[in-house]
Amino acid sequence: MHACLRGARTAIVAASASLLAGCAAPDAEIHLAPLFSRHTVPGYDHAELAGGALRYGEQGGATTWALSPLVWHERRADGGITADFLYPLGRYEHDPGRPRTMARLFPLFWREAEVRPDGVEDLDWFVLPPLFWGGSSSDGKEDYFAFFPFFGTLKNFLTYDEVRFLFFPLWMENRKDGRRSRHVLWPIFGWTTGSETGWRVFPLYGQTEVPGRYKASYFLWPLATFSVTDLDKKHPRTGWLVLPLGGRIVQDDYTATTVLWPVFGWADRPSTDYRSWQVWPILRFERGGREVDRRVSRVFPFWIRYEDAQTEYSSWMWPLFWNRSDEFNDMRRESFYALPFYFSSRTVRDDGRTETKERFWPLAKTERSSDGSEWFSAPAPGIEPLLDSRVLSRNLGFAFEVWAGSAAPQGARERRAFLNLYHQAKAGGHKRWSVAGLAGQWTEPDGTVHTSLLFGLLRFRSGPDSGLELPAFPGPGWPDLHAVAPAAAAGGAER
Repeated sequence: MHACLRGARTAIVAASASLLAGCAAPDAEIHLAPLFSRHTVPGYDHAELAGGALRYGEQGGATTWALSPLVWHERRADGGITADFLYPLGRYEHDPGRPRTMARLFPLFWREAEVRPDGVEDLDWFVLPPLFWGGSSSDGKEDYFAFFPFFGTLKNFLTYDEVRFLFFPLWMENRKDGRRSRHVLWPIFGWTTGSETGWRVFPLYGQTEVPGRYKASYFLWPLATFSVTDLDKKHPRTGWLVLPLGGRIVQDDYTATTVLWPVFGWADRPSTDYRSWQVWPILRFERGGREVDRRVSRVFPFWIRYEDAQTEYSSWMWPLFWNRSDEFNDMRRESFYALPFYFSSRTVRDDGRTETKERFWPLAKTERSSDGSEWFSAPAPGIEPLLDSRVLSRNLGFAFEVWAGSAAPQGARERRAFLNLYHQAKAGGHKRWSVAGLAGQWTEPDGTVHTSLLFGLLRFRSGPDSGLELPAFPGPGWPDLHAVAPAAAAGGAER
């Protein structure tokens, strides 16, 4: 009896082995898009379900995963984290180098915590803006809370060091650079003390002064304004404006006059050969200057030309066509716009690196760098800076991208078609491409080419050791390469 049982078990194991011989190994490449796919080359691992809605990847020490459109998450080798959730409403960032952590879900809340360069831990947040605002710091100097419009204190708000209010706009106080301003029924009644003094009954009359620096006042704002600035310089600047009649500014040999503001204006400074005049908004011509020889020519909207030491641009049929050149400390950039459909730029840095960008909106956008990095998407409906194309791609690209790809410096080069029906990856001398279920090829560094057809049922190789290979349903069934060196991957290939 026991001999019969042992014989039956042996037969079952043998039959199972013969069946499994035609299946792909659990860690092999499988391409059944849009249901499931997994692709690897050295230093690169990518798996996804449902055409990319659920996906996971490893590359360059970073891991990413996504359940689109709900969340996209990336953890980098240094421990830094970037995540989008409920895109474009939610965002999370963690930078361990600063360290800094930020989270927001528009319009419900925002929170940011960081350690400042002086070692102080600082926290700021708001909930249901503009209702609840708060913050704290480890030294106690940045503790605040506000329940708008009833009461509260805000730190480093807008341009002010501190803002306090009670039943806004009934009463408000702000501080900045040694001055204190108080307001009753803001902006109607206000007065300022400290490094700056002044008062106002808006819009009837107001005045302000910083002794030794400037004085300013208005009457029936904005109809009449008067100012004397640069009192600490050799030649103070005086100016007045009475709307709509005109105004005048004088400083040393510089004079500027406007009539029927802002329509007619002219200015000159003989010492710097500066001249300008305008008939707003159609004509403006300007040249010369003390610090920068600036030149402006405008026949609006047909033609605009601007030049200074760092920037030159021309525009035709504003705002449609632009040609621009910028030169900064370590870079030079040439760019061209044909809004909103076309944009291109080329940046050259002093260390020799170059970066190019090109966009055919909304059909495609590409970004390439001489360090080997690359990204492109087609279509690319993002509108920078309001809607970044890369962020749009990583959150929703699986649903609309017909053709997309990326490459990391010294990393993998990836290409994919809609719903990942076609996928290509290249790194470490290995190149793999496949069309879901139909066909694929893997080229090794030594030139060996593996071919897989019809869900991996027909597989063969060509090269130094050509011949048939075992089936690997559902194909292509190539071995996992992401965690091994290129040479080892080549040596461990199927034969």
